[in-house]
Amino acid sequence: MSRAYRITVRESLTRELKGSDEISTKLEVLEILPPEQMAGLLAEELKNRGFEEREDGTLVRRDGKVTVAVEPCTGEVTVKSEASEKVTLEAKRDATGYDDVGPGEKNIRDRVREQLQQDLERKAEKETERLQTQATQELERRLEELQPELGQVVNKVTREALKQKAGQMGTIKEIAEDAETGNMTIKVEV
Repeated sequence: MSRAYRITVRESLTRELKGSDEISTKLEVLEILPPEQMAGLLAEELKNRGFEEREDGTLVRRDGKVTVAVEPCTGEVTVKSEASEKVTLEAKRDATGYDDVGPGEKNIRDRVREQLQQDLERKAEKETERLQTQATQELERRLEELQPELGQVVNKVTREALKQKAGQMGTIKEIAEDAETGNMTIKVEV
């Protein structure tokens, strides 16, 4: 007569899961002045808005889990969102074994443990997908906020470049700026 016995196997998995998303674009800065001067104006305006300059000349601003990097010489903008989370996943499974037929207890435990590891890996993948979605949603939300600000930066850099160019052409007699429409009139005596 065979006797049945139950085997309970528990497994846990602890991991640091990460999800990220990024997008790159280019600022449409007019070449009113030589490129190095335009880059200098752009860099200065970005620093005024909280960007910090790195050794390679890139200007970076980190806000929570979102990083905005601007290369002032090329106008290349990269926005990256990251989400990370340390998770502990657990799973438990029961199996039945018989002492006189079939595989032994060790074989059953090993097979169940393998199945549990696969289950935990699938759960970890789902959590990673969730973090990826979270990072993408945060990126989209921040892009909506960032686009108007970058537009303002480009406009301010363009206005400053026009003023400097006008100064190079002659004596500036009058500058009139309309804040509502963004129009600017510069009278220069050549």
